[in-house]
Amino acid sequence: MRTSKKKKVSKRPEVRSLKIQPDTRFNECSRTIVPVIRLSGVWLDKLGFAPEQRVTVTTMDKLLIIRLDEQQ
Repeated sequence: MRTSKKKKVSKRPEVRSLKIQPDTRFNECSRTIVPVIRLSGVWLDKLGFAPEQRVTVTTMDKLLIIRLDEQQ
């Protein structure tokens, strides 16, 4: 008799390291360098984030929290 294997769920969050890239914004009189963070990959899909879904970004000092927008 086989027992079903349960998928282990880590209680620790997975940590990813990304580099903040520069982007240039132009207007009529000047240009401004702004920070850009781009997230992409299969790992987002595995976490439940799919293309075309909306997210809510909550900001605090040196902290971003990204959640699926439940009011879709």
